[in-house]
Amino acid sequence: MKQAAIAAVIERDLLRAHDSPSIDITKCFSCGYSMTYRGNRFCSERCREWFDAGNPSYEQQEEWARKPSAISIVCKGCHKEFYSKGLRCCSVECERLYCERQANLAVMAEVGIEPAPKRQCANPECGRSIPKWRNGRRVRQDTRFCSPKCAKRAK
Repeated sequence: MKQAAIAAVIERDLLRAHDSPSIDITKCFSCGYSMTYRGNRFCSERCREWFDAGNPSYEQQEEWARKPSAISIVCKGCHKEFYSKGLRCCSVECERLYCERQANLAVMAEVGIEPAPKRQCANPECGRSIPKWRNGRRVRQDTRFCSPKCAKRAK
């Protein structure tokens, strides 16, 4: 092949590359799956039906996931405050202790034993019970607050 013929072939290939339509890759409006846009913003009929049923779009789901929806609650196991997205205990250990305590209370109720009432904290904002033991030592009977931090808040 001559040099002119090779140049013509290369030029034809370059012009053909510019004439080809570009592929538009988008995400499904409902599930976020990457797809080629073909005049429909959903990847399947199932996704369109899911969205038409009143469910949120993919962008709305992502926005909700980014928002800090955790609220501050008191742990059912250790009674410390923590941020939760629906859990009742701050850790697996606290969940185990809570379930164990509930099982013990159920057995006591079955036998007819009532647990002794616990002393309540004198701080009206607190509402927690005063522990019997703190740092390996028995708490004095004349203690009014559940913790030193709570005593400072009450002053």
